[in-house]
Amino acid sequence: QGHLLASTSVPNEAMRVECLYSAFAVSALLATQVAGSRLRIGTSVEAPIELAGASCADPPPGLPPFCCEGIVPSPKFISSCECNPGWSHKECVCKSYLTSMPCHQCMVHLPTSNRWLKSFTKEELYGNCATCVANCKEEFAKSSCAEFMDDVWQSHFRDTEPAEVLCTSEYMKSQLMDEDYPVEMKRVLYRAPKLTADDDYHQPADWQVAGVGAKL
Repeated sequence: QGHLLASTSVPNEAMRVECLYSAFAVSALLATQVAGSRLRIGTSVEAPIELAGASCADPPPGLPPFCCEGIVPSPKFISSCECNPGWSHKECVCKSYLTSMPCHQCMVHLPTSNRWLKSFTKEELYGNCATCVANCKEEFAKSSCAEFMDDVWQSHFRDTEPAEVLCTSEYMKSQLMDEDYPVEMKRVLYRAPKLTADDDYHQPADWQVAGVGAKL
């Protein structure tokens, strides 16, 4: 996907980014298999409360029990095909798999990824994340899932601009600390901080991320 760098003065870092995006392509495939049907919800975003073609208040015959928690949909399975019998096959594939983590790769631009040289200012990194989200949204708008994207943005971010959620350390941490978030994605988005002789990297985050570890 298209991602803009804020500087051309650090070719080694540009090469690093290309490697990261190659890794993301592989990770995204795994992620759709591991967690494609689970909605990713940050602490600042509310989940939708309705299923398509079914109601937890009056479940239709055949609706899997795991779809509901009492009279409300289960947050873990609310975007699964099994829990939305009103979806067409195309809608199922788009919403449950192809857009299960929309634009999450953009979080790699954040300072809390611990991957960026200090030749990039924090303002540049946050700006790069926002630009990445804008480009990502444009690509989705031209994709085979375009007709469903309004629903996707609404279900993941409600009435908030996606970049205002995705490009924050709080949301990034909430995803990394989620036990259901694919380990492959965690390793693409986050690197454990490590001591360096010249302290030339932004490394503000020291989180105990399962599958990644803590400070080296």
